[in-house]
Amino acid sequence: MQAIHLPTFLPSPTFLPSPPFTTLAPSSHPISTPPPTHYLLRITHTSPQQVDLLYSLGRHQNNNPKRGHIHPPFVLGLDFSAVVLRPPTSPPRGHIPLPVGTPVLASHLGAFATHISVPALSVRAIPASLEPRDAAALVGGVVSYAAVTHVAHVTAGQTVLVTGAPGGLALVAAQIAASHGARVVVLARSAARAEAVRALAVAQEGRWEVLSAEGEWGAEVQRLTRGRGVDVVVDHVGVVREGLRALRFGGTVVVVGFAGREGVMETVGMERVLLKGAKVVGFRFGEGIRRREIDAEECWRGYLECLGTGAVKAVVDERNYRGLKDVGRAMQDLADGVLVGKAVVEIDANEKEQHTAKL
Repeated sequence: MQAIHLPTFLPSPTFLPSPPFTTLAPSSHPISTPPPTHYLLRITHTSPQQVDLLYSLGRHQNNNPKRGHIHPPFVLGLDFSAVVLRPPTSPPRGHIPLPVGTPVLASHLGAFATHISVPALSVRAIPASLEPRDAAALVGGVVSYAAVTHVAHVTAGQTVLVTGAPGGLALVAAQIAASHGARVVVLARSAARAEAVRALAVAQEGRWEVLSAEGEWGAEVQRLTRGRGVDVVVDHVGVVREGLRALRFGGTVVVVGFAGREGVMETVGMERVLLKGAKVVGFRFGEGIRRREIDAEECWRGYLECLGTGAVKAVVDERNYRGLKDVGRAMQDLADGVLVGKAVVEIDANEKEQHTAKL
């Protein structure tokens, strides 16, 4: 198989003009025999995310030399869509194996490859109404679904501020909040991006207020809410301090993942939290599952229902990425902040392979 394999972390951008993501290139590796509890899948599409950038540089908490569990060598990538090549021969109790050829989606380390072995309980059939390309773009959105529904507990009539547009997770969070009857205010990273988000909202029949982070958006939020402030802030980029100013008394701020600007997590003064009577919740989907704070199956059921009904639609950047050779370019575009929505790389089924499966 072909894969983006990291024998070591990439050089830190601290010592370079920019992260060297474009140096990533596929190499040949054998397809290992999957355990009897795993699927063997052929990947059709993959979608880079911020965690992939951090993993490649060794800057994620999971890369910590003492406490982390992801260290080189490893195959990069998390979110993907695929087809089943081989179902598990000894599936976990209660799991009905999906037949060969079934289109599926999953998030599992090793997605920047032509093939992958994944535990049965992590593989889910793609809803019939969804194209595999869009499915790959939406895999990570389950994080946004959980943040909005299971952490912030957004309900109809609330006002929700979502930061980080037009990033993929932010756009999913906005759609989820709107589907639950909330009024949504979306914060884009620039005036130009705010225009792009407005166009997306219109195209997807979204009723969002869209603001630019370049302006006095805190004051604009207060104007939109008639001085009350928003009920919930879902922060993907690290604007908790500003978000607290836009929050109503007793409101909730959900910090999704390692939200930070220029790779640095912000410091928040506790006096603002106290004065607003605010609840600030840090949310890591994977860690929540590992600690049994989040019911993964419940989240996936609800999220897949949203995908199946069209309550959440994929927003895929118009750039064309084809083959593992383009993964580095997609990651660079993600790092440079030029994407509108998600980058999706189509994996060519005919990519050069020098090894055969050990089946």
